[in-house]
Amino acid sequence: MRPFELVRRLLHNWPIKLAAVLTALVLWYQLRETEPVVERSLERPLQVVGLGEDRAAVGLPKTVLVRLSGTARVVEGLNPSAVVAFVDLSGVDEGPFAAPVQVRTPSGVRLAQVIPAKVEARVERLGAGVLPVEVFAPGSVVTFEPANVEMRGPAGQVEQARAAVGVDLNAEGTVHLVAVDAQGRPLTDLVLTPDQARVTARAPALTRKTVDLVLLPAPKDVHPTRVEAPEKVTIVGPPEVLAEITAVQAEAEWHVGEYTAPLKLLLPPEVDAVGEVLAHLKVEPAKPLE
Repeated sequence: MRPFELVRRLLHNWPIKLAAVLTALVLWYQLRETEPVVERSLERPLQVVGLGEDRAAVGLPKTVLVRLSGTARVVEGLNPSAVVAFVDLSGVDEGPFAAPVQVRTPSGVRLAQVIPAKVEARVERLGAGVLPVEVFAPGSVVTFEPANVEMRGPAGQVEQARAAVGVDLNAEGTVHLVAVDAQGRPLTDLVLTPDQARVTARAPALTRKTVDLVLLPAPKDVHPTRVEAPEKVTIVGPPEVLAEITAVQAEAEWHVGEYTAPLKLLLPPEVDAVGEVLAHLKVEPAKPLE
């Protein structure tokens, strides 16, 4: 087709064609404007910006609730990581502060509400130190590594920290560690390195029980005239074994004279006595039968 013929056809009835294009644009705009508006709530971590590297904010909430609004197409397909909640602490050196929570949202998304809208906390200098590790396992005694971890965080919490504690509930081999104070309260603003401990060995937990002590009779060739021995003895062992023990028998070393000697307790292999059990004995030769 010749260029002249193409131009002639395009310009033929051009007012009608232009009106059709304008009508289509108006319809598209109206449909776009009438797309339903929806709301969506997200829980987002609260970040801190503008703070010096040797300072830390203490007492801030870990997360905030953000309510967003916009067209269903945009809001429902929104990636949560595109929504950033933060407080700007530029100019705050140390001490208490109050600051608004700011939210950065993508284009086409409107911030409806943020809860809380304002936060109050304080800025402290950073401190560092070393904490001993403690791992607890219900029903078991465990050995673990490392024995100590490094901590870093607000100086006030560094001074309060007493241990890095983990609880091995599921016998998974590794446990998460949390810094705690002398009362066992967690200090969540402290960062531990490493923040996990590895269980290297596990044994049944031992319990204590106090039972009657029964001294076995002396042999027939001696005659005890004085016997001072404990009436009770405390033993340690697996709970299921101790449950079957109501009394413990003991043997003494019998010979003529007055002396103090340890007693030999007749215990199962997995059970031990707490401390040495002693008896004070006075023994004479047995009188011959008449």
